[in-house]
Amino acid sequence: MEPGKSPLTSTPPGKVPGRELSIGEVLETTFSLYHRDFSKYFLLFAIVGVVIGVVGALVRLVFVPPIPPVNPTPQQFNNWLLGRIAVFGAILLITIIVTIVFVPIAQGSAIKMASDRIDKGQADLGAAIRLAASRLLGIWALSIIVGILVVVGLIALIVPGIILGIMFSLVFPALIIENKGVSASMDRSRQLVGHRWGKSFVLYLVIGIIIVIASVIVSAVSTPFGIASPVVSGLLSAFYEPLVPILLTVYFYSNVARIAPPMAPPYMMDRMPGGPTMTGQPGMKFCVSCGTQMASTSMICPKCGTAQPA
Repeated sequence: MEPGKSPLTSTPPGKVPGRELSIGEVLETTFSLYHRDFSKYFLLFAIVGVVIGVVGALVRLVFVPPIPPVNPTPQQFNNWLLGRIAVFGAILLITIIVTIVFVPIAQGSAIKMASDRIDKGQADLGAAIRLAASRLLGIWALSIIVGILVVVGLIALIVPGIILGIMFSLVFPALIIENKGVSASMDRSRQLVGHRWGKSFVLYLVIGIIIVIASVIVSAVSTPFGIASPVVSGLLSAFYEPLVPILLTVYFYSNVARIAPPMAPPYMMDRMPGGPTMTGQPGMKFCVSCGTQMASTSMICPKCGTAQPA
C-alpha cells in the first residue's frame, strides 16, 4: 500500500467491502461513517444525553440528602443513614429507568443508520428511530439477559465475563439489521465472533480506551458546572457515544462477509427460487438463497436475511 493511502481507498468512504476487515480497517471505517453523518449522530445522542441530564438534575433538586446531625445519638445516626440511603436509592432508580428507556433507542438508531449507510448509501434518522423504538422490547430483553450473564461471569472469575461479553457483543446489530429474535440474535452473535476471540478483544479494548479517555475529559469539563453538570456532561458525551454502536455495526458486517457462503455459479442462478437470471438492472444482484434482487452493495438479503458473499 502506498504511503498515506487508506486501506479502504478501493471502497467508497463509509462503505464496507465484502470481505473481513482488519482491526485498523474496522476503526477507520467506523470513524468514516461517523464523520459522514456526524450531525445526525450528534443530534440523536445530544437529545438523549440532555434529557437524562435534565432529569438527573431535577431529581437531585427534589431528593436532597439529609444533613448529618451534630453529636447524634445512635438512633439519630441510624435515621440519618437510612434517610441518606433512601435518597440515593431514589435518585439511582429514577436515573436507571430514564436511561433504560432512552439509551437503547439511541443505540439501536445509531446501528440502523450505520447499516443503512453501508447498504443503501444514505442514513435516515427518523426511520432509524422508529425502527429502534419498534424493537425496544427485544433490546431490553437482550440487555437484561446478556447483562446478567456478563455480570455473573465477572463475579465468578472475571475471564468468563469477558468471554461472554465478547460472545454476545453483536446481539444488537443482529436484532436491528437482520430482524432476528432474542435467542436467534444471541446465536448469531456467537456465530459471528467465533474463531475471532483475540481480534474481538483487542478491537473492543482499543475502542474502550478511546471512550474512557473521552469520558474522563468530559467529566473534568462538566464538573465545575455544579447542578447543571449532568446536562453539560450529557451534551458533551454525544461527541463520542455514537462510536460504539457504529463500530459494532461495522464489525458485524465484517464478520458477515467472513462467514458468507461462496457465490453461486452463473449456471445455477436460473435454478434459484423465483427463477432469477444473471440479467437485471445495472448495479443489482440476487440473493444466493432466495433469489431476491437487491443492490450490488447489499451484504444481507432484505427478504430472508441471508449473508451475501463479496
